[in-house]
Amino acid sequence: MQKVIGTIGCPGSGKSTLSLTLNPLEWVTITLDDWRQALFPPHRRTYWDVRAKGKDKEAQALLHHVQQSAVVGALDLGWNVFLADTHIVKPDFQEELEIIEHFGIEIHWVVLSVPQGVLVKRNNMRDKVSMQVPESILIQRYNEMWAEDAWWRKEKNVTILNHDEDVIGKFKQVVESC
Repeated sequence: MQKVIGTIGCPGSGKSTLSLTLNPLEWVTITLDDWRQALFPPHRRTYWDVRAKGKDKEAQALLHHVQQSAVVGALDLGWNVFLADTHIVKPDFQEELEIIEHFGIEIHWVVLSVPQGVLVKRNNMRDKVSMQVPESILIQRYNEMWAEDAWWRKEKNVTILNHDEDVIGKFKQVVESC
């Protein structure tokens, strides 16, 4: 039976780290960060520059179209899928959800609970050109993620992983159980 696991977590919360624990013979990781890098080299920051310089809607539409095509292709070919994106604003990935629903697969969501101060510290340690997120965006996303009406709070297949626990061990348990 195919599995889909999606992450809900701010930049720097550990999504990419979790992806490294998955067996690449069974799982594919699909993430907007990698598409940004591939479509707009030499680094992920270029994507944001393109959007800021007059190609906002076009760059965003291309990125999401490629992401959705990858989800369709992976599921159509029988792969388990790990969606390693923030998934904080539901309308941003609604079409992906519809694709997965079309395949009759339930997503298991993993919420990465990392305190804001830890996220800011991790963000500041990242390479400034390619990986760092503006602090104002990081804080905005953090507040949206933990809002009382956050979309994921109503979902049934949700596991919260706290940063001060054995996140990788608990994630492996989620992978086995879903």
